[in-house]
Amino acid sequence: MPSENKTEKPTPRRIQRAKEEGNVPKSLEVNSVAILLTGLTLLWFFGSKIFEEFLFSSFKSAETFISPQRLNSNDVLLFWEYNLEKVFVWLFLLLLTTLLIAIISNIAQFGVVFTSKPLGFKFERLNPINGLKNIFFSLNGLFELIKNLLKIAVIIGIAYFFVNSHLEEILSLYRLPIEEGLSTLSHLLLTVSGYIIAVGALIAVIDYSFKRWKWLKDLMMTREELKEELKQTEGNPEVKRELRRRMRQIATRRMMQEVPKATVVITNPTHYAVALKYDINKDNAPKVVAKGVDNLAKRIIETAKQHGVEIYRDPPLARALYTSVEVGQEIPEKFYRAVAKIIAYVLSKKRV
Repeated sequence: MPSENKTEKPTPRRIQRAKEEGNVPKSLEVNSVAILLTGLTLLWFFGSKIFEEFLFSSFKSAETFISPQRLNSNDVLLFWEYNLEKVFVWLFLLLLTTLLIAIISNIAQFGVVFTSKPLGFKFERLNPINGLKNIFFSLNGLFELIKNLLKIAVIIGIAYFFVNSHLEEILSLYRLPIEEGLSTLSHLLLTVSGYIIAVGALIAVIDYSFKRWKWLKDLMMTREELKEELKQTEGNPEVKRELRRRMRQIATRRMMQEVPKATVVITNPTHYAVALKYDINKDNAPKVVAKGVDNLAKRIIETAKQHGVEIYRDPPLARALYTSVEVGQEIPEKFYRAVAKIIAYVLSKKRV
């Protein structure tokens, strides 16, 4: 189906079905920035403590495992095993944090989706021609190319201007004591990383916005697809119309069966007709048992005449009752006086 014909927004059901198939708007830039930002934050607050602890542990283990009188391979091996355990602990915590941040950033982009369909084998994925088309001849491929070139340019630009502006400070690092030099170097690295992450965050926002726009654009529907979707979710419109028509017929039939039992029919005289029923021993107030306009009003009047129900002409009251009161409801208090006069007239007429 030509994409030009897809003019309708995707329905919630189509969006949900796409998510179930693993088709979601996802930006890897968001994940990368979130992971880098988390790592930078951890290093900013805990980096010096981790480094100091590692150095202290190394010196302590050197004193324990390596004898100053003799140096052999077993002592060195024990030294490295002891320290590598601590390295692996920190690496494990880093990987665990990275995994959690990746999961959270994905959930933030497209919610919680559990599906195995993206893992299924698709032969077209092995087709190199399709791959080349996606890279060089698609809007997504063009965007990815421009984005990657922009990232490279930004990183090179930030590195150049940062080094150029801090060149004297960088060149003087070798003159500083080790502790001060390491502190200055870490500060410089964290600063330049912060600049890169800030620009990366902007690129991530643009990338995610594009991916979501492209995702919604690809899910756009034709009018025929929208109609078919509505049929499946809400039922066939023609069937629903037919059901409503039949329900109206049944309601009208029941209403017409109540007209012969009415006390009076108030008319316009031909455009509106409202049938009222009142039993002084049972009812608190007169009740509307039937109402209609035009052809239905004529049917109500004709039925009333056939069964000897009084017809009373009062155009303003007929219109007001038709608009204000539904079939089966008692009339509001504001109509009591006007309707009471009519019913009194009808009853007095019957007694005569």
